[in-house]
Amino acid sequence: MKKTSIALSVLIASGLANLAVAGDNHSHRFDGVEITIPTLSHDYYLGEDSGATHYWHGENQDMKWIPTGGNDAFDAKSDKVHPQLTAHSQKMDKGLFAYQDKYFQVYGYGLTSPMIVDGTDGLIILDPVESVDKMQDVMADFRKVTGNKKPVAAVMYSHWHPDHYAGVRGIEGAEDALIIAHDTFMTNVVKGSMGGTGPALGFRVDYSLGTLLSVEEGGRINGGLGPDFEIREHSLIAPNTLVEGFNGVLEMDIAGVKVEFKHVPSEASDEITAYFPEANLLFGSEVIQGESFPNLHTIRGTKYRDPSIWFPGIDVLREYQAETMMLSHGRPVVGAKHVDNTLTAYRDAIQFTYDQSIKAINNGSTQEDLIREIKLPKHLENHPWLGDFYGSIRHAAKQIFVGEMGWFDGDPTTLNATYSVDASQRYVEMVGGKAKMMKFAIDAFDNGDYQWSAELTTHVIRVDLNDMQPRLLKAKALRELGYRETNNNWRNWYLTSAQELDGTIDYSKKINLQAPDLMAEFEPSQLVNALRFSLNAERSADQHFTIAFNFSDTKEVHALEVRRSVAQFHKGYNGEAKATVNLTKPVFLGLLVGKVDFAEAVKAGYITLDGDAATVPAFFGLLDKPAENPKITLR
Repeated sequence: MKKTSIALSVLIASGLANLAVAGDNHSHRFDGVEITIPTLSHDYYLGEDSGATHYWHGENQDMKWIPTGGNDAFDAKSDKVHPQLTAHSQKMDKGLFAYQDKYFQVYGYGLTSPMIVDGTDGLIILDPVESVDKMQDVMADFRKVTGNKKPVAAVMYSHWHPDHYAGVRGIEGAEDALIIAHDTFMTNVVKGSMGGTGPALGFRVDYSLGTLLSVEEGGRINGGLGPDFEIREHSLIAPNTLVEGFNGVLEMDIAGVKVEFKHVPSEASDEITAYFPEANLLFGSEVIQGESFPNLHTIRGTKYRDPSIWFPGIDVLREYQAETMMLSHGRPVVGAKHVDNTLTAYRDAIQFTYDQSIKAINNGSTQEDLIREIKLPKHLENHPWLGDFYGSIRHAAKQIFVGEMGWFDGDPTTLNATYSVDASQRYVEMVGGKAKMMKFAIDAFDNGDYQWSAELTTHVIRVDLNDMQPRLLKAKALRELGYRETNNNWRNWYLTSAQELDGTIDYSKKINLQAPDLMAEFEPSQLVNALRFSLNAERSADQHFTIAFNFSDTKEVHALEVRRSVAQFHKGYNGEAKATVNLTKPVFLGLLVGKVDFAEAVKAGYITLDGDAATVPAFFGLLDKPAENPKITLR
């Protein structure tokens, strides 16, 4: 066993000032590790003696792969990257899949791989990638490879997550095209941005998708579902063509192409798919999430994704009996029996996880039990589409308990548990002080028990957040945990938290889920309603008044009634407000994003006030901005 170079007695005497921990020689991290999910899947689909080398799954028919060069994932072997994860990165080369020279998937340019259908007089584009610049690259390379100069006729957003719409303005002429989505799409976008938990999702996405990390052996390896996820320019064009209702269907002929859009709630509640009957080709959107076990729960945070709704959605796709399947994430599958195999295995993995979790819960299992008890059957464990790269059964089973039963585990001591900071202080005192707790943490690290080492140092950190020695040890333990991970979300969170602890984190690369172009597509009512989430409860505790916003350009009035720490929204307000702000939507947007100064706008006449003018600045004074860079690990 490797020991640290400073004895405990010296450690205590120096007050931890010269703490040293185990060395960094880990060249044998992955000795004996087997790659059970290789880059190519032909042994699984076609048999071990097939000799196939094509880059997609299933049969080698009617499909071509045209590489365009490069791979934005880190795809080199390294002792800081699990070999399975390296093989996963090698699935993400840039290029075009062309099916029957009419149905294309532009692959490897971002987390999402857009599908492009060549119609008689226009293009149908499904799921623009997550950033405008990336979508411009998608279109440029598509047109360069195919020579196709046709304008865009329609764009489909499969659901509200930004990697499926945010690059739309990278498509020339998109503002004049049909924009197709489910009728709840915009409501969900608002809730996921300024109208709900957008700020929290923003900084948690940075941790789970590794956007603050560099692409390198000690950083971000891939995005799990694609090579990366970086939104450098966030855009949105609001839908103008809707799939209506639960399980709704919209049949259309677009640019001479017959297509059936269908609502299939699954990974997202507003998920829609597209089926092209003339080619018997299915675009399954993210009902099949990608070449990974599905994110039945995402650790960045989301509402409960009910598996009992998700796997029946996959059965809807199976009913098409499609010959070929393309998806928002992952490479195409060719051959009806291979498409069915993929769909069946994926839905069975979800049902198995759900059913066995419910069975265990009924037998008294807790969240901690589930994460250890529920394992996929062998025939699913190494399926090409079920690797532990994005979603993980380890955090999915735990969330099923919370989604079905709530957070309470049944032990009454957790109803009002000792506050974690107080508990840590008591633990440190109980073992004899910081130096002794650190000795235990160092020993755990030296023994390769990095999880226990990180947990022990957490207690010391809480005693003094500014003490760098335990922070550095915990950061080192988290890096060791991260390097051994196949799951990108877990790895990224470990490594980003390590940077937070050691002070090397770079917030300049953070994602903005409240971009001005996005908010410009919101309705005035949605913008006003969203202000209630910023109300300071203490400062408004004795306040009661109503302020109205009269939008002269859209001819609508909406109000917020501040009533003792609560702001009630009134849509289409026609009552008596204490003050009314007369302005246009662009000016209101400018106020929200800090581009317009209120006093200057009043002076210039862009804003006029009716009623008690002093109420207006008083109202804005009751609103707080979200924390700029809240600490997630260091607390």
